[in-house]
Amino acid sequence: MWAEVGITYDKYNAFYCGTGWRGSEAFFNAWLMGWPKVSVFDGGWFEWSSDGNPYETGVPKNK
Repeated sequence: MWAEVGITYDKYNAFYCGTGWRGSEAFFNAWLMGWPKVSVFDGGWFEWSSDGNPYETGVPKNK
């Protein structure tokens, strides 16, 4: 399922969600599968956007 959207073990993957718990679940599953390049943003989108950090909106374009 992840590979279909370009999430693969050979890339660096940083997981996040609204507050951090779902991102942590994704991180844990990748870690259990032995993926070497994974991290989680524990504070999630809520912490990031509340702290004045930059972000973009819109539909991402595939590279």
